Amino acid sequence: MLSPRAKQCGQPDCRRRFNADRMREWNRAYRKEHGAWYSRKNFGDQQRQQDRLRRADGEHWRRLYPAAAAASDAKRRTLVQQARTDEVFTPADVHARDGWTCQLCRLPIDPDVAWPHPQSPSVDHVIPLSRGGTHALSNVQSAHLGCNSSKGDKLIEVAEALRSKAQTQ
Repeated sequence: MLSPRAKQCGQPDCRRRFNADRMREWNRAYRKEHGAWYSRKNFGDQQRQQDRLRRADGEHWRRLYPAAAAASDAKRRTLVQQARTDEVFTPADVHARDGWTCQLCRLPIDPDVAWPHPQSPSVDHVIPLSRGGTHALSNVQSAHLGCNSSKGDKLIEVAEALRSKAQTQ
């Protein structure tokens, strides 16, 4: 560090970690003072404008870290290639087979909702590709994007156990 009083060295990773810690502390202090977490809806317009400016000024992580982006893409391509079958199907085939019902939460899926809305339709792998599952019609199911994202790369039994535990608390 250049200055003994500095709280960070100035490197991008150090600065990012410092800012994340600072925001975490600010959010905790806000909750302690107001009794609830800070809500963006209080200042939605200003927050959206600030987000647009931040995105315009900042670079995407893929441009900042091209080697990491290439490694991530290669890993994903390898998983998909290993899981590929000769079976050809479209997401619409999967949704029609499942009756446009999310197989994770059992609620209906609206085909008119567009990505990236959490209620938009997506295709979930029952056994995730990262765990050796195949990209075949027998291993995919309909899901809301939000449900699919929250399931992540967990097996369906583990995801259901976590969801029921969260609902009881």
